Amino acid sequence: MSSFADFQLKPEILQAIADLYYKEPTPIQKEAIPLALQGKDVIGQAQTGTGKTAAFVIPMLQMLEIQKKDVQALIMTPTRELAIQIADDVADLGKYLGVHVLSLHGGQDIARQISKLSGQVHIVVGTPGRILDHLRRETLHFGRIKMLVLDEADKMLEMGFLEEVEEVFIQTAQKKQVLLFSATMPDAVRKLAHRFMNQPQIVRIEKRQITAENTKESYYVVNQSDKSDVLMELVKEARPYLAVIFANTKQRVNELVRRLQENGIEAEALHGDLTQKKREQIMERFRQAKFQYLVATDIAARGLDVEGITHVFNYDMPSDLESYIHRVGRTGRAGQQGEAISLVSPRQKQWFNRFARAISGGVEQKFLGGKPREERKLRKRDEAVTIEAQEAKTTEQVAAKETEKKRQGGRAKAKPPKVKPGYKKKMRLEREKQLRKERRRKIEEIYKRRNKK
Repeated sequence: MSSFADFQLKPEILQAIADLYYKEPTPIQKEAIPLALQGKDVIGQAQTGTGKTAAFVIPMLQMLEIQKKDVQALIMTPTRELAIQIADDVADLGKYLGVHVLSLHGGQDIARQISKLSGQVHIVVGTPGRILDHLRRETLHFGRIKMLVLDEADKMLEMGFLEEVEEVFIQTAQKKQVLLFSATMPDAVRKLAHRFMNQPQIVRIEKRQITAENTKESYYVVNQSDKSDVLMELVKEARPYLAVIFANTKQRVNELVRRLQENGIEAEALHGDLTQKKREQIMERFRQAKFQYLVATDIAARGLDVEGITHVFNYDMPSDLESYIHRVGRTGRAGQQGEAISLVSPRQKQWFNRFARAISGGVEQKFLGGKPREERKLRKRDEAVTIEAQEAKTTEQVAAKETEKKRQGGRAKAKPPKVKPGYKKKMRLEREKQLRKERRRKIEEIYKRRNKK
């Protein structure tokens, strides 16, 4: 198939595809769409960024009977962000058909969802927990469903949704078409497919160039204790239009946001502790470039698709290749140039090289200031020694002045006036605060002098 017209799709679908500037089907679409259009169960194994969403949405729209009120298709995803993104894709591809799609996930008012389900809904996209909640309330019925899609099945089971997924399968129509898409095929996914699918056709896309060709990828080997300083340095050098910084925990995300803001850099956090409304507000502000740096966890960033992201920083490395690909895929989109920079600890270097071998373009190792890590380490130690020496000298000078004042004052010096309780402690804390501020200023001056060189 060299074009979407070869699939003999409805004119309304072809028009929507043209509006989205899709030129020709991707490999996963070329193989999966014809099988799905024949009504066969399909297992699609492909990495993120290969066009797999359209591979199941297009056949789903083709089989829809728009005049019917019943829910005819269900798409299950592991996260609310991905559910929102897929629902938007369904709406875009089905806009000329008049399709009604509803996203069901946590963080939304369930009463509002129930109200929408009482109207006409052709396709439901949602997370297993919220879908199951509606089934138990009997506000959602899948007795006449024609197609069920399980997207990112490996992630879904990894997150502990196996029981929920099985229960949803059991409560849907017995005779239905099942499409399962997954980046990897662990035993749990194979067992699920064997139990609920009917002689599935397997489509496996081996893609060596798994990150965008126009994304420049590099990494620095950095000790964990140095990462925060190095990130600040790289951020100032990169000067991105929009950037996403990935960390593995919400605590780390919050720490990085504070550090960036202390350095006068506009940044906001995106993680699982935020309400859905707050996440949507942050994402809208980010899309409008109201701030430049979004610091996020993987779970929160699923389905994150923002035009204009020029840089991605991996502050913490992900645990698997698929997550790395997903992160890097946030930049270099729609033909634009992008850059992905990873901070790798010395222990992770060998493990990270396995990631690099999976990418045909490779990942370049870089050194800060163009110097090898050992040289930079020595220079940093010398800078620290210099700062400590300057602080010691300042302390000695202050002590000498105090001694001289006491000597000159002699016995004639009046007794110091009494002070209020806590005043000395307050003054001591204030002096310590000033010393820290002065030290930070000196460090910044050293970095500025070094960067000028």
